[in-house]
Amino acid sequence: MERLTGKVAIVTGAAGLLGLAGARALAAEGARVVLMDLSPAIRDLAEELTGEGFDVTPHVGDVSSETDMAGVVAHARNAYGRLDVLWNNAGLMGSAWLEQDLDAVGTTKEHLLRTLEVNVGSVFLGSKYAVPAMAESGGGSIINTSSVQGAGGDLVLISYGTSKAAIDYVTKSVATAFGHLGIRSNAIAPGLVPPPGDRRWPGDVAPQQLLHDSQVLTATAVPEDIANTVVFLASDESRFITGELIRVDGGVTAHLPTLSDRRRLSTR
Repeated sequence: MERLTGKVAIVTGAAGLLGLAGARALAAEGARVVLMDLSPAIRDLAEELTGEGFDVTPHVGDVSSETDMAGVVAHARNAYGRLDVLWNNAGLMGSAWLEQDLDAVGTTKEHLLRTLEVNVGSVFLGSKYAVPAMAESGGGSIINTSSVQGAGGDLVLISYGTSKAAIDYVTKSVATAFGHLGIRSNAIAPGLVPPPGDRRWPGDVAPQQLLHDSQVLTATAVPEDIANTVVFLASDESRFITGELIRVDGGVTAHLPTLSDRRRLSTR
C-alpha cells in the first residue's frame, strides 16, 4: 500500500519480537528504516530484511546512552537525509530481569532505577534528539511503547509498571511542547502478547490463563497487531491524533475488575 513512501523511521529494540514485526511493517509500507538494537544480531536481521527488498540499515547502540541515541538520529539523517518517524520501542523485557521485578518490598532500588533509565530514559533521549531533526523535515511522529501494566497496581512488576506510567506522561509532555512544530507524540499500550514457547509470566502464571481471565476478545494477540497500530500512527492517516495512549489489549482495560468472577458464575 506504500502509505509511508518517502518517510524515514527509526525503530529501537528492533531485534525483539514486537520491534522486528513493526520494522517490517513500516518498511513494507515504503518507509526507509534505521533498525537500532543493543544486540549485534540486528545486522543480520537488517540483511534479512534487505534481502526481502526493504530499504533498512542497522545501528547497534544502547538506548540508555545519550551518545548512542544522538548517534542513531544522526545515522538516519546521514543515511536518508531526514527523519519523520521514531518508534521508541526498546525496553528491559528479559525473563531473568522481570523475575526480579516484584513489589515495593521485594524489589531493589537498583532494579527500579535501571528500569527507569532504560525504559523512560530512552523515550526522553529519543524525543530530545528526534524533535529538532523532525522539525527540519516539517514535522513527524513519535511513537512510544507503553503497556497496560502502567494502568493500575499489581502484585508484581513495580519497576516495569512505574516506567510505563512515566512513559505515558512523557508522551503527553512532548505532544504538548512540540505540536506547534507539526510533531505528534503518541503511545501504544500493548496487552498480553504471549511469548513464544511455554514461558510463564512473573508469578508462575500461564499467559493463556491471563488471557482467559482478563481479555474481552477471545483472540490471542500477535506482534502484527502492534505493528499495524505503529504504521497507522506513523502515517498521515493519524495526522490529527497526538498526546494519546492507544490500548491494543483485546479489552483488558475495558471492563470492571469483577469480570473473571462473573465469567465463572455465568451460565453462558
